[in-house]
Amino acid sequence: MRIMRTESEAVPAPSARRRATRERLLDAATEVFAEDGLQGASVEAICARAGFTRGAFYSNFSSKEQLFLELLAREFDRRARDLQEKALELEPLLRDRGPRIGPPEAARYIVEFFAPPTDATAWFVLETELLLLAMRDPSIAPDHHEFMTRFYAGIAGVVERVIAAAGRRFVLPVEHAIPVLGEVYQSALRASALAGPSAPGGLDDLGDRLAELLFALTEVAEG
Repeated sequence: MRIMRTESEAVPAPSARRRATRERLLDAATEVFAEDGLQGASVEAICARAGFTRGAFYSNFSSKEQLFLELLAREFDRRARDLQEKALELEPLLRDRGPRIGPPEAARYIVEFFAPPTDATAWFVLETELLLLAMRDPSIAPDHHEFMTRFYAGIAGVVERVIAAAGRRFVLPVEHAIPVLGEVYQSALRASALAGPSAPGGLDDLGDRLAELLFALTEVAEG
């Protein structure tokens, strides 16, 4: 199941009606996945929730796993846009403070910048289900890996720009630093999904942990 395409393999843009059908299926799937989980959800339940037939589903998606990857892409696009908007708000404040920012103050800015959406733990559970499927199914694994690689690459520039506004720079290539930060974020989501945000290593501690890591991965920029 390959759903990622290169530019040379791009297909024509879908019609407005087809886009509307896909959006309704994606919206319905969000509700069904939240209720039943990725593995428990069925194509029939998604179609019933959207008010479409199985034919409409399979004319748009090859499987519920493909649908979920596209749903995840839509969610991550929203997260990337949210980071862009937060970056525009934070950059002037960070430039004003610059290298004077210490870990405690940095933690406050980080919480504001990386604050997860209210449904973050639910998404984490679904993403974990997909990861397990990808580990078992060779047809899904390449798409999952490519998807995550693209997402990290897509937010790398935003994070690097915010770090630069604070008067610092990464001591290693940003494309290597972002997955490390991502793992800390995922670890906080995992702890919160299991025992709540106040659990050790949960979302309540995320700002302090990321601040500590960022000060280890960055240095004061010269000039």
